[in-house]
Amino acid sequence: MLIERKVELDLRALIERAVALQPVTAARTADDVYDYILERLRAYYLEGAGRTAAISAISTEMFDAVLATRPRSPLDFDARLQALAAFLTLPEAASLTAANKRIANILRKADGTPRALVDVAVLQVPAEVRLFDAMRALASAVSNTTAQREYSASLGLLAQLRGAVDTFFDEVMVMDPDEKLRANRLALLAELRALFAGVADLSRLPG
Repeated sequence: MLIERKVELDLRALIERAVALQPVTAARTADDVYDYILERLRAYYLEGAGRTAAISAISTEMFDAVLATRPRSPLDFDARLQALAAFLTLPEAASLTAANKRIANILRKADGTPRALVDVAVLQVPAEVRLFDAMRALASAVSNTTAQREYSASLGLLAQLRGAVDTFFDEVMVMDPDEKLRANRLALLAELRALFAGVADLSRLPG
């Protein structure tokens, strides 16, 4: 009803308030309730009730990609899912989805947490400089559109990175023997993944 009537409700805040009023001490109670309620949306979409002209086909991977962002409201969840469905029709989608999966695997296998910021002075290969510049050129607009829940606009902007991302993986050795180069490239990939993760975790998709 919240989705179909376009009613905004901060489900997370409501759950936390309800838990605070109950005699429970489990640290994850609010998380567990949130997960339980959001999982009810899976059948809503996969069985067809939540499909629209914009969302004609929903896969469990698409659902999981949005669920990974932990939307605070069902309406926000729906907006993200609609935007993701539209994005996946773009010619850039397959390449960028595959890149996100590759990035997730690289970061998972790397030792430790990537450094917080990319050191511009350490960038050497033209392809990594191009990717860095392309990301920085879009970062503010992506942040703004994501904050305003204009998720289709965010993903449309990020689709412009396809060429720079493809060239980066063709020409740059991420796991370079040089520790400083390797750490900087991992930071660059972490920053790239974070741009996409503002809408959905594309690494959850096939590709």
